[in-house]
Amino acid sequence: MILPRRVVGSSKVTDSESVAAALSLLSASAVRERCHWVLEAARSDGLTHFRVNLDALQPCATLVANETRSNYPDLDVPYHSRWRHFETSAGDLTKTILGKPAPGDLEYCRVAIDLSVVSVLLDAGAGGTWRYRDEITQTQYERSEGLAVASVRMFDS
Repeated sequence: MILPRRVVGSSKVTDSESVAAALSLLSASAVRERCHWVLEAARSDGLTHFRVNLDALQPCATLVANETRSNYPDLDVPYHSRWRHFETSAGDLTKTILGKPAPGDLEYCRVAIDLSVVSVLLDAGAGGTWRYRDEITQTQYERSEGLAVASVRMFDS
């Protein structure tokens, strides 16, 4: 296992402590606990960059439920993630770059993380009208899917 050399910021914890802290977040209960911390901070107006409006929660939940039922009447909603955007009608485009992962293959992991992070960062400000025409498949992709395909092609070049 590769340990980080230092923790970002002003923290003075040791490498093993930072690894243990990071690993402690890999459980659903830890994620829920941290989410409750953020919610409590928001309720007490203790967050700098956003506020929570609990009066909008029910209308928001209703809107999401209605939209979901409209688009997926059987409620078989596909997973939404950057990695899923790499899976197109032409197949899993990551295989052109990464091949098949082998257990413990750190280089595969590094390239996969690089691809995902760059692709997500490029997606941040593209907007709803962004399009990408893939010359290899002669397919036009829109929005996040287009940026995912464009990212794969960039990495593959």
